[in-house]
Amino acid sequence: MFNKIFSKLLFIIFLFLVVFFSIANSDNISIGLWPLNNRIEIPLFFLTIVSITIGVFIGMFLSIYSRIRRR
Repeated sequence: MFNKIFSKLLFIIFLFLVVFFSIANSDNISIGLWPLNNRIEIPLFFLTIVSITIGVFIGMFLSIYSRIRRR
């Protein structure tokens, strides 16, 4: 019971942090690859949230892979 309430509360706090971060960092940035001249403009918060999400998924994958490999 306490675990469910705590996890929901933690999720709500994290959600508010993401929303406030998105509001505070709404400026556009321009990104591109060096040899190419093409650039795209995206909001800073989008780049940050996508980078963190990719990092979490890579960490989850490596954790699962290391558990499977130990068996």
